[in-house]
Amino acid sequence: MKKLLCTLLVTLGLTTLAFIPQASAQTDVGLRAGINFANVNDRPNNFDPDSRTGFMVGGYANIKVPMSPISIQPEVLYSQKGFEVGDGTVKVDYIEIPVLAKFSFAPGPIQPHVYFGPYAGFEINSKASGNNITVDIDNVNTDFGGIVGAGADINAGVSKLNLGVRYGFGLTKMFENSDVKNGVISVVAGISL
Repeated sequence: MKKLLCTLLVTLGLTTLAFIPQASAQTDVGLRAGINFANVNDRPNNFDPDSRTGFMVGGYANIKVPMSPISIQPEVLYSQKGFEVGDGTVKVDYIEIPVLAKFSFAPGPIQPHVYFGPYAGFEINSKASGNNITVDIDNVNTDFGGIVGAGADINAGVSKLNLGVRYGFGLTKMFENSDVKNGVISVVAGISL
């Protein structure tokens, strides 16, 4: 049931992004990809995991507020999170839906920006592995949290490239029986279509 719900949410999100009017000069639609350096926050003193390196990929729409440097940027992303402990790895992958407020500065060919906003992450795959054993994890919570980031849009003629760094912080417990929460530093790149 959970995988069906996630598939429906992704389909709805991508369909919404596809039907945002391309003719409008106030809206950009594009693709985004990046590298995640994931770990956990709010961990006990005796628990010191290492970060898990994963990736994120998906799409976004950047809807500009007329006569302002502000835009609203909803995204639909596949995002790999988790952590490593000794020889073991905990992998938790999500369909993540952020809705970001973006503030752009200095109009020109290179336009710096900052952004922040909430996200919801729906678990689609969760496994713990180590010592040649892999088990499914079935007590993963839906991940609600926030994102803060900065970057730059680069005018490349017909389209725009964007580069940036963001931090995603979970506000809800990652697992039902643990207080740890997601924490992810991401290096991202995108292109408007």
